[in-house]
Amino acid sequence: MNNNVALIRCDSYEQSEVDEAVKKAFDLFGGIKKFIKKGQVVALKCNLVAKATSEQAVTTHPAVVLAVSKLIKSVGADCFVVDSAGAAYTAAAMEPIYQASGMRKLESDFGVKVNDNYNTLEVEANGVFNKKLVILEALKKADIIFNLCKLKTHGFTGLSNAVKNMFGAIPGLLKAEYHGKFQSLTNFNECLFDIQDFFKDKLLFHISDAIIGMEGDGPTRGTPRKINAIILGQNPASVDVVGAKIMNVEPKSIPTITVAQKRGYLDENLTFDVLGDKVEDFVIKDYKSIMPNEYTPFATSMPKFLQRPLSKWMSQRPIIKPKKCKGCSKCALHCPVKAIEMKDRKGGKYAKVDYTKCIRCFCCQELCPFGVVKIKDGWIYKLKHRKDKK
Repeated sequence: MNNNVALIRCDSYEQSEVDEAVKKAFDLFGGIKKFIKKGQVVALKCNLVAKATSEQAVTTHPAVVLAVSKLIKSVGADCFVVDSAGAAYTAAAMEPIYQASGMRKLESDFGVKVNDNYNTLEVEANGVFNKKLVILEALKKADIIFNLCKLKTHGFTGLSNAVKNMFGAIPGLLKAEYHGKFQSLTNFNECLFDIQDFFKDKLLFHISDAIIGMEGDGPTRGTPRKINAIILGQNPASVDVVGAKIMNVEPKSIPTITVAQKRGYLDENLTFDVLGDKVEDFVIKDYKSIMPNEYTPFATSMPKFLQRPLSKWMSQRPIIKPKKCKGCSKCALHCPVKAIEMKDRKGGKYAKVDYTKCIRCFCCQELCPFGVVKIKDGWIYKLKHRKDKK
């Protein structure tokens, strides 16, 4: 695996400009013909985490998907778009996402196929933390996988980019079970690398849509931020390091990257070359980033009068204001540790978080269809993570 990363300026989603930038990135690795043969089928594993338009910067932009698909088809290969969002992995759940994100339009206008195979299967993974995985059958059947991620902040992992995007290989509702099983941030990232390791023989490239990324309350409720870059590499950890630097975050403060070093994806000094443009030209000093927090729920033996303030001061936490909650129950249904309970109120119900159970995975914030779950930083947490910002 080549650890180097191609970084190419791309100032807009105008199709010809994106086509040129993506081709330049691949050419820095010797061109796409070097990696794909005629007749092969490539899975374009996009970020389709939620129903959102391309302007919201939640999902991989269709212009990037189309640019990659053109290159694949130019060598006589075929491709299809695939992902699993946080809800049920069914046609009913995924179709609104395909429509909103522009993927169905790519299919109708340009013949870029969209996955309609909702079968899953259990496989032998032989990972460090997972001896077996349940994955999307479509990814297993593909000859090659290209990971078309989106550069965003993330409430739990700090960064959503190449490594995190492959969590979408796990079918919808099972994601909550994985969060419940791997509650610590480090262990969850170990799980992410078990997924990377399983697919490594066919997962050839990670292409990050960083033309417009997301800052603030990512990965679904943040603010679009213009970055003007395409980031491409074969090593997902290298791609994430470049993304962290652009966000003006010390890469080693991101657990994804520290686990990557432990797994041998990167050395202690994060040694690799950036080809094309210079990282320094893309760094955004006022990027509203998120510093991930290795949170461990307080022991029940601790006096209760200390649990609440310490939990509040030392970590981030999801906040759901009763008056704003729509009472849909989605957060409660998908909470991996059942830390959210629906309470009665006049005119309906609202969600309430039990912070002594909450593991700070922020699935509730990611999956809330109304954007009413907010992330609040404790004051000790803020002091602790100031040093991680440049």
